[in-house]
Amino acid sequence: MKWHNNLLFGVIEGLDEIFLKNKYANKVVKDIIDKNKKWGSRDRNLVSETIFECVRWYRKYIYCSGLEKLSKQKDLWNLLGTYIIIEEQVLPKIIQFSKINEEKIKKRLFEIKNIRKINESIPDWLDEIGIENFGEQTWNKEVNAFNQKAPLVIRCNTLKSDVIELQKKLLIEKINCQLNKSYPNALIIKEKNKITHLKSYKQGYFEIQDANSQKVALACSIKPGMTVIDACAGAGGKTMHLGELLNNNGIILAFDPDKKKLRELEKRAIRNGINIIKTFNTSKIESIINFIGKADRVLIDAPCSGLGVIKRNPDTKLKMNPTILKKMINLQEDLINYWSKFVKDKGKLIYVTCSIFDQENKNQIKKFLKKENGKKFLLKEEKTYLSHLTGFDGFYIAQLKKCE
Repeated sequence: MKWHNNLLFGVIEGLDEIFLKNKYANKVVKDIIDKNKKWGSRDRNLVSETIFECVRWYRKYIYCSGLEKLSKQKDLWNLLGTYIIIEEQVLPKIIQFSKINEEKIKKRLFEIKNIRKINESIPDWLDEIGIENFGEQTWNKEVNAFNQKAPLVIRCNTLKSDVIELQKKLLIEKINCQLNKSYPNALIIKEKNKITHLKSYKQGYFEIQDANSQKVALACSIKPGMTVIDACAGAGGKTMHLGELLNNNGIILAFDPDKKKLRELEKRAIRNGINIIKTFNTSKIESIINFIGKADRVLIDAPCSGLGVIKRNPDTKLKMNPTILKKMINLQEDLINYWSKFVKDKGKLIYVTCSIFDQENKNQIKKFLKKENGKKFLLKEEKTYLSHLTGFDGFYIAQLKKCE
């Protein structure tokens, strides 16, 4: 694999934005690719993959490069050079790599072979929480799964097609994908492909959605005609699935404080052929209180640490810390207590996070059930989906039923 100088500088630009300016990796990579339109597909893939891999394995590469931390651009060149050597690529002969010592890098790589938190590139605090929650054996497997590349999964919109017909339609568009019997309307894209430009996507035949994320709407056990509240709707990925499962018959009340995300949700609804969604800005309290006790189902896809989707967003390991996690846990507790008031008698509350840790999940439900509002509910089912067991994102889903 031959590195051209403009590609190396593209990678360094991305690492600078992520490590030194604390920006999100997905947006940084997208901006760099959009800015360099002359790059071919091979160049785009090389730059984006290298940036993500340097983020994914940041702690390993920092250690092997002999650095203590990344504080200036010179350090980023050392990080990149270390990555190139460990990946057994040819190190370009440029001045920025002139002081890199391949022998020392490989020696350090051997030293950390059995030091999980460095070899698997996870922060100390996260390693401690992982052991506390799962024990050494399971945590080893889950950490290893964190560092596998996330598969590209789509969900068939059954309002417009079925999964077999969609598979055929995509094949015509030169996209190979496979079924998974555990996820009835999911298709896993085999190769790395851009798919949002496809005619089938623009016409709303599918949405991009992780396979375990598709379990969320299914866990709501909804039927056509119901009133469903999506309390933390965001841009509406799960809202679309709810609309599909209602067969576009009923009412979905989608709440979020972010106007931009709600506008995106409305656009997606049009593309998906769903016209039963009403959006509300949660910053306007008067738009909310009228629905207390009115919903058959309330879905709380709670803001969380994102520690279940590290394989998809590896920079979560850089962004999250115990202080932020504690704030998230407090917010989650407030959200469960607040939105539980909107469930009607015999209705259901569904609490979800894309985290796998009890602090954000089982412990939250236990605390809620002891509160005044919580005493009206019974826990019907809860499940944690681990990446190393499913191959997809980590999720937690709890279903609670409100008594009469």
